[in-house]
Amino acid sequence: MTGERASTVAENRFSRLEESGLPYGPEHMPGFRSIRWRIVVRFSLLTAAILAVVYFYSISQFRQYYLDQHRHHLGAEALLLSGHGQLRDGLAESRWQAGDSDLVRLVGAWSSQLDARVTIVVADGGVLADSLGDTSTMASQLEQPEILAAFADGTGYSVRTSRAMGTEMLYAAAAVFAQVDDAGNADSGENVEAAVGVLRVSVPSSEVDSALDPLRRTVLVVMLLAYSALVGIVLVISSGTARPFRHLIQAAARLAQGELGVRIEPKGRDEAGQLAKVFNRMRDRLESQVASVSRERERLTSVLDNLLDGVFILDGEGRVRLCNLVAVRMVGLETRKSTGSTAESEEAVELEERAAALRDSPDSSASSQFDRQSLRGQPLAQIVRDHRIVETWEDCRHEGNQAESIFQWGNKTTRVIALPFVAGGSDGFIVLLQDMTELHRLERVRRDFVSNISHELRTPLASLQALTETLRDSALDDPAAAPRFLDRIETEVDALAQMVRELLELSRIESGQVPFRFQPVPVSETVLTPVERLQPLAARSDINLIVDLPHRLPQVYADSERIHQVVTNLVHNALKFSSEGGSVIISADANLEGQKVTISVSDTGIGVPVEDTDRIFERFYKADRARASLGTGLGLAIAKHIVQAHSGRLWVDSIENRGSTFSFTLPVAPNGNRTQTAR
Repeated sequence: MTGERASTVAENRFSRLEESGLPYGPEHMPGFRSIRWRIVVRFSLLTAAILAVVYFYSISQFRQYYLDQHRHHLGAEALLLSGHGQLRDGLAESRWQAGDSDLVRLVGAWSSQLDARVTIVVADGGVLADSLGDTSTMASQLEQPEILAAFADGTGYSVRTSRAMGTEMLYAAAAVFAQVDDAGNADSGENVEAAVGVLRVSVPSSEVDSALDPLRRTVLVVMLLAYSALVGIVLVISSGTARPFRHLIQAAARLAQGELGVRIEPKGRDEAGQLAKVFNRMRDRLESQVASVSRERERLTSVLDNLLDGVFILDGEGRVRLCNLVAVRMVGLETRKSTGSTAESEEAVELEERAAALRDSPDSSASSQFDRQSLRGQPLAQIVRDHRIVETWEDCRHEGNQAESIFQWGNKTTRVIALPFVAGGSDGFIVLLQDMTELHRLERVRRDFVSNISHELRTPLASLQALTETLRDSALDDPAAAPRFLDRIETEVDALAQMVRELLELSRIESGQVPFRFQPVPVSETVLTPVERLQPLAARSDINLIVDLPHRLPQVYADSERIHQVVTNLVHNALKFSSEGGSVIISADANLEGQKVTISVSDTGIGVPVEDTDRIFERFYKADRARASLGTGLGLAIAKHIVQAHSGRLWVDSIENRGSTFSFTLPVAPNGNRTQTAR
């Protein structure tokens, strides 16, 4: 099977995916849910998280670095100021009190120079001076970590929130050392160097943050640029990574829609390449399976279409899944009139019209197409439009066993057989429609034949019996009567012998055992010879026997002796059933387009009743029973089979009590004068 053929089969089998709305087409791609965007989003979030951590960590480290720098700077300034002689001496001699104007001016000058807050704390933690102003409200500073560290180690640092300012401050404190005695008095005998106070310098930590802002902005811009570059790189990489999968999705969608010829070229040995190879193997196997299923379906369709019975294969709901050509044509023969239905859907009317058109079409391919496209999926009741067929199927479905019925469907005798796929099951059913018309006709013909031959034999046999009994009783002793009885016996025996001969001849013709010598024969020769033989009979009956033949007629291809027999039979019947003074006309006409010559025998006799025209060519059938003794009733049957052996047709046109015309056709002879013997 070719790819194109398999594609067509697959398209039929995948039962119309576009109409079902399933997301198989390229327009149904997942968009931001695709693997590409999943990679990009996840990588972007991860990168953003990492860069955020790096950013805050680096800013924290930079801030700490700046704090350390400010601490060392403030510490150096505090150490420098703590060694100021005036401050040292004043603290050592305890000559300054809190809020002393000289000390306040000194602290204010230092604060202006350093652009920082300067505080003087004595050994007991009290504040002597502060560049901010009033010190009376300030509590002891001994609990502050930088003060404790300065008294203990000489210097101290801390970063904390100032109670006075309400902001985070950076503190650096340096002890003020002076020579004092053991009692803490300066300039005494044995002096030691001791911390007599602490000078503290502080600035808001916001100054560090302000100094850090340019660096923070620079780092943020650099990281944003790096983030954008990384996301762009990931977009490109993910696009290349997802491209094979997009191609695979598109190929799978086309495959699902029936394009079995689609393939994917594997690129690389990664997962995408391996998946492409697996897809191609799957496609090859699917194509093989579809081709196998198609072949099996074609075989099944061929078998079904060559059956003599109509077959409907139904699903469990009674919808047609498959049917053969005979079933389609049988449905086409039936119309709404047979069921009495007057209101149907437009779909049913259209189906009926197409089926009726199909009935008259000899194109089997059109029938197959009609079957596949118009009947599949339709309810059985809508197709057959006959409750008796549907009831037979419903009986089968309810009982789970075979059900059948016989009834007159239109002008046909139809037998319906419904049976499930599995006994007792309801998953599927087979409904057979058998045309029993011909079988019933043959059965009637058989019965009529037995009846007719019995009747035909009974009369001569009864006559023979009566004659022989009469001879035995007395006629043998009567020399004058005996020859007369013997003549009558001989007549009856001759009639029986003639009947037997005609029966044997008819049987041989029907079975093809009679040889025919076909050769070009003039039409006049086939007509004039029988007419000459029957002319005396016509004269005795006072009937005009007329031959009306055109001057130019083509020769016919026939067995002249057998055609003589046909013409003789037709003319003899015409004479037999015509009244005195009547006429019998033998005519001929040529149809060159159809390559046929029609020979007709017309009479002015009693005619043939309409109800007998279809049966008059049967064996022993006699339309006029009053004249049943005038023949065997086999002549027309023999004539019909002889004409059919010549590929012709024999028929009758009749008007009762006005006459009949029997006509038959013969093929025009081919060029030349060759002869042929056929059986």
